[in-house]
Amino acid sequence: AGYLEDALYSRAPDRIDVGVAAQTALLRDLCNTMKYGSLCALGGFTPYPVLSALDHFPEDFGAAAPVPQAAE
Repeated sequence: AGYLEDALYSRAPDRIDVGVAAQTALLRDLCNTMKYGSLCALGGFTPYPVLSALDHFPEDFGAAAPVPQAAE
């Protein structure tokens, strides 16, 4: 099995295990590269679900969920 398969399936099958903050940052960087560097619409829109998952479900990527701030 390769690195990506190990990272994705090393723990619980319902959880993506990216774990380290540097790896999450690398994933975000890859998504931005695809979003802004793609020559076609499919490649440009492909990263949106991944970025949305990173923003809304950080605990699934091994990161702590951000503490929501109170509205002022």
